[in-house]
Amino acid sequence: MFLFASCGDDDYALQVGFEAPTELITPVDNHYIAIDLENTAPTVFEWTASESKYGGVVLYEVVFDIPSGDFSNPFFRIRSAGGGSQNYLSLTSGQLVSIARDAGIGVDSEGEVKWTVIASQGGESKVTEQVNVLKLKRPAGISDIPTTLFIYGDGFEADSFDTAMQCKMIADGTFEIIASLNDGNIKLCNSLADDRTYYQLGVNNKLIEADGEADIPVTGTGNAYRIVIDFNLLTISYTEIQNIQMIRTWQYNLGDLVYEGNHKFSVSGIALPYFHDWGYPEERYRFWVTTNNGLEIWGSYHNDAMNGSNIPGLTAFNVQPDGTSEPEEYYNIYNLADIPSPGQNQDWTGMYKLPVGSEDKTADVIIDMSPSQDYKHSITVY
Repeated sequence: MFLFASCGDDDYALQVGFEAPTELITPVDNHYIAIDLENTAPTVFEWTASESKYGGVVLYEVVFDIPSGDFSNPFFRIRSAGGGSQNYLSLTSGQLVSIARDAGIGVDSEGEVKWTVIASQGGESKVTEQVNVLKLKRPAGISDIPTTLFIYGDGFEADSFDTAMQCKMIADGTFEIIASLNDGNIKLCNSLADDRTYYQLGVNNKLIEADGEADIPVTGTGNAYRIVIDFNLLTISYTEIQNIQMIRTWQYNLGDLVYEGNHKFSVSGIALPYFHDWGYPEERYRFWVTTNNGLEIWGSYHNDAMNGSNIPGLTAFNVQPDGTSEPEEYYNIYNLADIPSPGQNQDWTGMYKLPVGSEDKTADVIIDMSPSQDYKHSITVY
């Protein structure tokens, strides 16, 4: 005999679906944040967890909109912690600046945004009914140190956005470019895309983010300058390159190089006498650079005996190059002040040797300081 029992109204029914979060916990409505770029503590956004009918994972996204918006097209959205699985989110000061900027809040100005949470599961999304207003004070400063930097302006060699030059990143947050300057203005931006960020000088001549294209006044003589933009120190420095001489040994000028534009200095038809004044062959040389701040010496990575490198990992080459046997970096150029050489005779550090077959010939010399490559020079002997 088999007995069948009917559950009737007590039949089990699989519960599906989920509920949107019911409450935004923090920041509370109308909370005010004066964004401090030096404060590393994050701002935490938290809300009540969604109720999932069958225990599945609910994903969360925090969305921001302008005060008059309806979240149909939020200007900023970001998943919560844990890849969207947690009912909280931590935002850095830099991210808050990005939100303020995208909301149209100017540098060193105040404004409002509103935020809420969108929960989703199985392709279905639900928006939290509660909406909180967040009041933000955008600081004067740099929220994100750029990884690329472009420069142009009527006081610069590249005078328009269409001809903007990309700077060379010489360290994290520090950029350099060698180009001509005149009296006028330069403009700095982190990208050539439509959403690029511009920079300007604020209080105490410190770099800050700008609201759109901004001028930075410069003075120049038309000569080449080394321009260094340091986002760690928030400074810009200008060094005028007044003259470059190709010096054999430590005293004999073979010729003066002239700036020709596009980061290059050149001299043509210089004589290469074989014998030094003291009576025997001497093929070593480097470059003396006169600047408005004094003398710099540009040269190679070699030590004073040319039998070792002052830059770890590079190979010494103590014979005249022939175009095939020397290391690829042999003709690279360095400011010797940046290369430690303790205990060495500074009259002989950083030397190169003239190419094989250059005795009593003439040569064209080019120094190429293009920011897209290692700084280097070339010698064409004829």
